[in-house]
Amino acid sequence: MASHPDPLEGSNFLVDFAGTDDASFSHVDLPVALLDEVAYRSGDDKANEPRKQPGLASYSHLVLSRGLTTNLDLWNWWEAARNGDPSVDRNVVVRLLDGTGQLVLSWKFRNAFPAVYRLSPLDAAASDLVVETVELAFDSMDVEV
Repeated sequence: MASHPDPLEGSNFLVDFAGTDDASFSHVDLPVALLDEVAYRSGDDKANEPRKQPGLASYSHLVLSRGLTTNLDLWNWWEAARNGDPSVDRNVVVRLLDGTGQLVLSWKFRNAFPAVYRLSPLDAAASDLVVETVELAFDSMDVEV
């Protein structure tokens, strides 16, 4: 009988921005990957239904969240994108680690830039941490074991 690997835990991960592992995040929402459905039917086809073929790939944003500190790196990156800085794109890697810190899987995002920057609400009646969130748009996504 074939053995099945155990499901992976998602609590131990690193986010790498262009070769640096100093980006600590408490939450990562990996993007949804979609393929367009292209319906095609030639004029001489006898079938009443079009044939579906895969079209272009598209992705939702990669969402990264962390507790707000006085480090303004994410804000400065978003501001550079807003101001049209041509060097704003970065390759980003999310690495999933096992309990011993060994690499299990990695997701690679090419030419990522911050499309959305937001902060959690401030509330004088709560003791919640302020959370900084950045949503990254990117050109392509690859997964490696």
